[in-house]
Amino acid sequence: MVRLDRASGEPLHHQLYRQIRDELRSGNFSRSSSRLPSSRALAADLGISRVTVNLAFSELREEGYLVAKTGSGTFVADPLPEAFLSADQESMSPPMAHETHLSDRVNRIPDRRKGQQFDLGPTDAAPGVLLQSGIPAVDEFPIAIWERLRAQVLAKKGANLLRYGSNRGDADLREAVAAYLCDFRGAHCHPDQIIIVAGMQQAMLISALALLDPGGEAWIEDPGFHQARRVLALAGATIVPRPVDAEGLVIQGARRRSSPRIIYITPSHQFPLGVTMSLKRRKALLEFAEARDAYILEDDYNAEFRFSGPPLPCLQGLDRNGRVIYAGTMSKILYPSLRLGYLLVPAPLADAVTKLRTTIDQHSPAIDQATLARFIAEGFYLSHVRRMRKIYSERRSIFIEQFHKLLGDRFTLDIADAGLHALAWFRSEEDVRRIERARTTLGVKISFLSFFCIDAKLPPALMLGFAAWSPAQIRDGLVRLARALEEEPAPFQRRTASHTGNSAR
Repeated sequence: MVRLDRASGEPLHHQLYRQIRDELRSGNFSRSSSRLPSSRALAADLGISRVTVNLAFSELREEGYLVAKTGSGTFVADPLPEAFLSADQESMSPPMAHETHLSDRVNRIPDRRKGQQFDLGPTDAAPGVLLQSGIPAVDEFPIAIWERLRAQVLAKKGANLLRYGSNRGDADLREAVAAYLCDFRGAHCHPDQIIIVAGMQQAMLISALALLDPGGEAWIEDPGFHQARRVLALAGATIVPRPVDAEGLVIQGARRRSSPRIIYITPSHQFPLGVTMSLKRRKALLEFAEARDAYILEDDYNAEFRFSGPPLPCLQGLDRNGRVIYAGTMSKILYPSLRLGYLLVPAPLADAVTKLRTTIDQHSPAIDQATLARFIAEGFYLSHVRRMRKIYSERRSIFIEQFHKLLGDRFTLDIADAGLHALAWFRSEEDVRRIERARTTLGVKISFLSFFCIDAKLPPALMLGFAAWSPAQIRDGLVRLARALEEEPAPFQRRTASHTGNSAR
């Protein structure tokens, strides 16, 4: 029944393979006693070479349709591969419903999303994500340079990059990161104190697991980074939310017997309020940590993207007692899916943190680490940071201008000197309800400030990003917000928002 078409673009051996396979599936051959013609006979019958027949037979054997018996020939397999997939569905009873018992570890994670709600969705300018915060301008990343460096490190190191790598991280990358932190973030460190990790969440988890026993106390900012709360809960911490004022995390008012083992902060650009921790508060926090035998986990969030004056030195540079664990990531500077970050840990913690890093997933991708090391060492990293700071500064100015033009009568805009998002404080409770009703069809990513609060009681506000969007997209997103608020005239109620950032007028 085989019919070969020599005019077809499909190779003859694949035509033969496909047609024999279809014949076997049809049931014309169903027993192991069904012997196929020899390759010589079939080739002569079809007017093709034995090589063509042998190629088809070889593929059918690999897929389990044929069996070769030495000295006897080629036979149809019994059973055929399809037999494993064609169980009688009618005879199968439906699975019994039962209650799923989850671990306390999972139940402690403060996240009520289900199913596809965990999907982050597209990170480009697709509808539904305009003005989303936390996304860098990945379309500005120098892919050509990155790919050239990647090819160079592969050519130089070859198969060595395909083997298991160092659990501390690529030596060249650790040296490059240490030099960068010393020169541009005011840190005090040695490459042996650097551990390469898979982003900020892993940095937080490893730090928490190294320091916290189940039930141990962890302080976090309130409002603060929601992922920090989830990660610390996963580590079994007793989470203590601490308020934030104009100088950063508030120490005063803590219980005298409060003994946090870890204090998570974002001092360079507090998330989400945007304040910068004052020098006075930094020194007080270091003294508090020393007195309480606590460690400070410094998330240097968006420190590179400061738009008035140079970036401020990190808290770790002030530490003289080994109380600060410094964490950084490449997600906002380069691109999020790179999943590379680093920990700068006090020397006595280095071995313990490395042990945990090894247990979790051995090491980060070696090729990406080697490429990033070259990217930093050859100056492309600093060049990219400077270029992106300029782009973000321009987009920030456009965002402020368009926001006041389109929404200035509805919100008080609060935008810090650093960072890639702004807070828009509502002036009317009715506008809050309008946005809540329209959020699913608005075409703009809406994040309410209340999402990031635990105990903090703040006036309602939106968190809006400007970094990933072109001037036209920024205006489009703001226009959509303005239209959603024009359902009916809103009663004008000017309110003073008790926030702590810098208001852009």
